[in-house]
Amino acid sequence: MSIARKKVYEEIADIILSEIKSGKLKPGDKLPSIVKMAENYQVSAASIREALNSLKVLDVIQVKHGQGSFINEQMPLGFEQNFEIITKADIENLLDLRKIIEVGCAKAACEKADAAQLEKIEEALEKMRTAVENNELGEQADYDFHMAIAKSTGNPLLVNLLDDVSETMIRTMKETRRIWLYEAEKSIQKIYDEHKLIFEAIKGKDEERAGENMINHLKEVEALLLKHY
Repeated sequence: MSIARKKVYEEIADIILSEIKSGKLKPGDKLPSIVKMAENYQVSAASIREALNSLKVLDVIQVKHGQGSFINEQMPLGFEQNFEIITKADIENLLDLRKIIEVGCAKAACEKADAAQLEKIEEALEKMRTAVENNELGEQADYDFHMAIAKSTGNPLLVNLLDDVSETMIRTMKETRRIWLYEAEKSIQKIYDEHKLIFEAIKGKDEERAGENMINHLKEVEALLLKHY
């Protein structure tokens, strides 16, 4: 049995990630120039560019035109240096809360969502589709989708409950999408497809299917995050 070797740019990206985890590279640090990094790692400039691009997609670095590449001030889950760390227990608690609230929201939306509210849900879904096409994370559109469903129930308490954990929700949504982008055999298209099934069930006023599609989606998100955290 042969073992697939990582590409050069993937190995460089992994080295940079390890240096962040170890604290050698810290949030806000500027990376050396592409030419300098190519010399340091003894690889081509093209490999360095690919590595930086993959880290940019993962939201680990940001490129400032005319200034260079910098480690992001707020790192992905598990990489935080000077910020509050989201623990595995936090993820479990958040997804437990979401499963309890959002399955009920999806079912209630089947009965209570009017045409204007369905349009809001569909607008967020369309933004998610655009993000997939542009190879973007699209976590804000993801959050807007779930909030639009909550708002369509007409119950402000449900909306407030989700709003209270909005920051953590968005961060875990972003992390879920990073994982799917980083793993070559997977695609964030699947996340979009799961949301589309939820919307279609709500639009069709099928409470059982809406609840089932929502719980399946949230369980998959939970399993994915806990596996990689």
